[in-house]
Amino acid sequence: MSKLEMVRSLFEYNQWANEQLLEAAARVDEEELAREREVIFGSIQGLLLHILASHMSWLMKWTGETPPIARIEPGRAMAAIRESYATAHELLQDFLGSLTDERLDEVSPLLDPQEDGEWRTWHRPTWQVMLSVGSHAMAHRAEVAMILSALDSSPGEIDYSYFCWRRHPD
Repeated sequence: MSKLEMVRSLFEYNQWANEQLLEAAARVDEEELAREREVIFGSIQGLLLHILASHMSWLMKWTGETPPIARIEPGRAMAAIRESYATAHELLQDFLGSLTDERLDEVSPLLDPQEDGEWRTWHRPTWQVMLSVGSHAMAHRAEVAMILSALDSSPGEIDYSYFCWRRHPD
């Protein structure tokens, strides 16, 4: 598998897993989504928005365009989040379709927060940065999946191997 195929596969999985999570989150009432919990970013909604913001910020860096984000309003939080994810997924697919092996090998800066509050800039090939974006989303999806499961709204099996088996059952 080439780097390009690997990155495209990761983001295809990323979209699928996000959709599983969003479907499970849509079964939970808005108050539960926004309820503060002892997790980073405070709530299910906060975690979902963080994953989305990460996708959007990298899209802006990679494409130079600012993707639109739906406004979150009372009674429409999940609808707005789902609309924004759909936009991000569509724009990511467009970007992935335009990628070349040469572009993946271009060096890209990746900011890393340090314990002292400062930021360190790493310079890595774009393909490594893209793998980081995908693994970052996986980590936060796991947090959301645990909370949703405790609320009897599990997203089911969302790991990469399950995605691959469903895609190619042979």
